[in-house]
Parts: sequence; C-alpha cells; structure tokens
Amino acid sequence: MIIAKKNIFYWSPFTSNVATVRSVINSAFAVNKYFENKYTSYILDAVDEWNNYTSELNNKNLKIIKLNKKSIFHNFKKEGFLRSRIAYFYIFLKSIFPLHTLLKNTKPTFLIIHLITSLPLFLFIIQNYETKLILRISGLPKMTFLRRIIWRLAIKKIYKITCPTIDTYNDLSRFDFLKEKLVILRDPIIHSAYIHNTIKKQVDVTSEVHNILSKKEFFLSIGRFTKQKNFIFYLNSIPQILKLNKNLYFVFIGQGDNEKLFYQKAKDLKILDRIIVIKRTDNVHYFMKKSKCLVLTSLWEDPGFVLVEAGYNNCQVISSNCPNGPKEIISNDGGYLFDSNNKESLEKTIKNFINDTKENKFLKKKILKKRIKNFTIFQHSKVLKKILEIN
Repeated sequence: MIIAKKNIFYWSPFTSNVATVRSVINSAFAVNKYFENKYTSYILDAVDEWNNYTSELNNKNLKIIKLNKKSIFHNFKKEGFLRSRIAYFYIFLKSIFPLHTLLKNTKPTFLIIHLITSLPLFLFIIQNYETKLILRISGLPKMTFLRRIIWRLAIKKIYKITCPTIDTYNDLSRFDFLKEKLVILRDPIIHSAYIHNTIKKQVDVTSEVHNILSKKEFFLSIGRFTKQKNFIFYLNSIPQILKLNKNLYFVFIGQGDNEKLFYQKAKDLKILDRIIVIKRTDNVHYFMKKSKCLVLTSLWEDPGFVLVEAGYNNCQVISSNCPNGPKEIISNDGGYLFDSNNKESLEKTIKNFINDTKENKFLKKKILKKRIKNFTIFQHSKVLKKILEIN
C-alpha cells in the first residue's frame, strides 16, 4: 500500500461492538470527504478486529493498515472483565513492535488514539516520533493513579486532548497539567446518507415480535447488558409503569454479562411477557422510529450516542441525568430527565411524559433535532480542521 505523505492515522482497537467504532469510521470518512484532499485517513487494524467491517470500509473507500498478518484474536472469548483485560494485554504485546515500526517508517502527520491508548502513549513516552499525537477521549475516563502517571509522563508528547462534551472538558480541566491540551470535539455520530441507507434494511425478528413492533406501543432501550446501562434498575420500575399504561411493551437491544440476571429479575417481577430482547441489529433506526420513546437509564455516558440518534429519528427521549452528556444534549427542553439511579424520579418522569400534551412533546422533539446538528460528520470535520490547524 502506498501511503499518502499527509495523513491521519486512527488507532482504536476494540474487543466488542462499542459506539466508538462508529465514531472512528465517521471521523475517518469526514477527513477524506471534507479536507479537500489535503489529508488521507487510515485506520490501523491491530489484530484483525476490523475484519467484520470490511464491506462498510470498502464502500466508504476507507483504507486499513494491518499491523499483524497473523492473529488469534477471534479464537478466544472477550466478554467479561477478566477476558477483556486478557484481550487488551494480547493487543498490547502483539502490536507494540509493529506500531513502533510503522510510526518510524511512515511518519504519519497525526495519530489519533481512541481506545487502548496505553500502548501508543507508552511508545511516545519512550520514543521520539515526528508524528503529532492526539488523545481522543472516548467515554468518561476515571483518573486512576496509573492513568494519571501515564498521562503526566506523556503530556509533553501529546499535541491535543479532545473531549466529547463540555462536562468532560470541565472535569479534566481540574488537572493543571492537562489544561493547555484540552479542546472540545464532539463525536461524528450523524452521517445522514449512511443512516438513510441503513433504515431501508430489513430487521431480523420473529413474526410475533414483528407483530408487537407494528401494532403495540413500546419503550425502547439500547446498550450492552452491563452495570453502566443500569437495566436491572429499570426493570424494577416497569411494574409501576404498567399501572400507568397496561398495554406497553419494553424492547431492549443488546447483550452482555448481566443477561442471566436481567432475565431472572424480569421473571421475579412477573413482567417477562412484556420484555422483548433483540441481541443485535444493524438498524436501530427502525426501532427508534416505531417506539413511543427511548429510555436511557445509564449511570454514565459520554455523550450518549443513542440519544443523538434518537433525536435524529424524531424519537422522544427519557434519560437519566448522569455524567457526562445527557443534560448537555437534552437539557430540560429537549426531552425528559430524571435523577440518575433514582426509582421514584424515573417513575415520576415517565408519568409526566405519558400525561404530557402532544404540543409539548412535539416542541421537545424539535429542540432536540436542532441540538444534534453539533454531532454531524460535517460539523466534526470543521472543528477537527481547527484543532489540527489545517486551512
């Protein structure tokens, strides 16, 4: 592969289908589309983790640089805390020398790092490269003792640290050694052409589920079955919600470590007949357009991709007021916020939503639709240009 002289490399190895993957694809696409051919973007494939996205990457003419020709990444399970850490360690060891060699030989203009950032940060600490390093915050970071040490050691080698929300920017500004490097760069969540094509795709559900989705009212929730998404907390409120509207169904899209606990809790609450779980779909937009509202119960987000996508699809939003994102995106005028992890607040907010006027609901949709323009790939490219000081 012939690599362009002016280029931007994206480092974002992942072990599961997280929202950051979409952000990387859209950002790389935005560079090629809106940078007037001044720069070419490349996505670094550490251990063949991008293999399942080959078709989409080809359709968008995005170039992949494979760091390792042979990998056993797909041969072992990566779910759960321990397994995911083993996968991270494998990526680190497998990619350290190939990434170093690539940076030394190709001298990319910029390297934007999203996930498993410890490896490129480590390399930049011990080596001098001609490349400008950009640390892209993906998800609210916990400033652990180890992370603080690594960031302190690497800070002189970091060109910029981009934050997806104002709250994250303010949180990280508390650390004096980071202040001068911080900038706000919102995620490129909305790519209208891609979403338009995705909506046309058929969804793979049973005839029974299809009948419910077509004829019944349902609340929608999307995310991995993990502590962060807080679905067990939500289940505890569903019996009370059904007293407000006995005809409701509750659709969950996702899978994860807490699935068994989720089903057991639904069974104990005797609401299993009202729960529909769809483990995976490439077309969340279909469900958003049909749902009564999107309910997000997360303990933290940054910023909350599904909130932005819901706004684009004119889907009403009920969300926890968790750090960092929902309040900034929704506020009190673009949706319905409840106190995070507060059962009474959630039930009261849902009651307010059910009893609200059509006019007020429409106004909230309109405000949210306007606000999410900050998350388009075009707007992302404009801000990224300024950060990279590209005329």
